[in-house]
Amino acid sequence: MSRSPEVRLADVDEPMQERLLELAQRDASADDVTPPLGNGTGWNAERIDWFGAYHRSAAAGLDGPVSEKSWAVLCDGSPAGSVRLKGIDDGTAQPGTAETGIWLGRNYRGRGIGGAALRLVLAEARRTGLHQVVAHTTAGNIGAQRLLTAAGAALTHDDDGTVSAVVVLSTNWR
Repeated sequence: MSRSPEVRLADVDEPMQERLLELAQRDASADDVTPPLGNGTGWNAERIDWFGAYHRSAAAGLDGPVSEKSWAVLCDGSPAGSVRLKGIDDGTAQPGTAETGIWLGRNYRGRGIGGAALRLVLAEARRTGLHQVVAHTTAGNIGAQRLLTAAGAALTHDDDGTVSAVVVLSTNWR
């Protein structure tokens, strides 16, 4: 019987950021990791610059200037991807709401690592006193929908082909 991989979250400092970028360029689509930037597709200079700037700004955490925290997802000590929490304070969400998102290298998908990382980030959200966590994916991303459902998310299929998920962490929020 094979053992389950050890999955944990780690802060993203400059050396970890370099390891994550190397993983992303080798084992993930740029579209899975960054917004569409620059000319063409794939890993271009604009996407690489965005990747570094994003992780530097998210290092300050939910109480920082961008209200966002990112972690490296480690599998047996090696970077497998990244997960984040971003506070939502735009007037549309309930107080105490954050959005999560995750990407994993292709070689780490389908092994339970995403589910373990999601459970860990939800535990972080609870620890910080958040009420709920939301996520968004596409209708065609069945793996993400299964992952979110297994974490207790209620899914809503939107008319534009996206799927919204809400995980209620607590009925008592600040």
